[in-house]
Amino acid sequence: MLVVIAHPDDEVFVSATLCLLRQSGYSVGLICVTDGEGGARLLLQPGENASRLGKIRRLEVTLSAWALGVDQLWFLEEKDIPPDEWSKENCWVAHSVSAAIAEVLKQTRPDLILTHGPSGGYGHPAHCCVNECVMRATESVAFEGSVFSFCGQYKGAFFSWRFDDDSHVLVDGRGFLARRSASLSYHQSEAQFFLRPRFPRTLRQFVSAAFGIVAYLSETGRKRIPIATTERFFNKFPVEGLVLRRPPPGDVKHFFAKHFSEDKRVRLLA
Repeated sequence: MLVVIAHPDDEVFVSATLCLLRQSGYSVGLICVTDGEGGARLLLQPGENASRLGKIRRLEVTLSAWALGVDQLWFLEEKDIPPDEWSKENCWVAHSVSAAIAEVLKQTRPDLILTHGPSGGYGHPAHCCVNECVMRATESVAFEGSVFSFCGQYKGAFFSWRFDDDSHVLVDGRGFLARRSASLSYHQSEAQFFLRPRFPRTLRQFVSAAFGIVAYLSETGRKRIPIATTERFFNKFPVEGLVLRRPPPGDVKHFFAKHFSEDKRVRLLA
């Protein structure tokens, strides 16, 4: 299995699926296109070069990948361009990124690729570019496996309205809470993005949060508690939605339909 992400910490959005695959005996590889030096800079001292942040985040994703059971990790070392600086003139050379991904595909010959969607999950231009590069790479090597994107929408999901498209596969990650929480805890440089408390701004939100605290022993209650810890983050996102982007050629079933149709942790929607 091969996961292709733009930045260190993007693997958080597909961590349950990685745990499921690893527990089921599949080897997992991870390609990280950038070192994330353009991200939050809370760990830098005034005047420090952003390359130091890249080294920090590279270590963070290495530790996170270890917690999730990833077998092999590749860094393509492309420039991490913040979204507000991304443009046609200031972006990666797509064909070179595609070629690098294609080389890994030739080496590993995976049955499944997991990556960002064409809309970037929540609109990040680097995520969109990664999707484009992955699809180019699969075409160049005549890839015969399944390609799925993560951050798929599904009914009742917290924050789902910001994600790409309707999911074809749902993965229940509740059994992997400890490993998912451990992986996220390594991303200290980006912790405020994931874990900052979402204080209620309306009476309805306040009542919802109060209900969550009172009923925290139930799954419905935990989803309503403002995020402040790694455990609460994943209690808000207990299920991951995956969108089929490229099925295997011919009448072959896609990866999850073929290997996980009887697994209660996986729900096939299409």
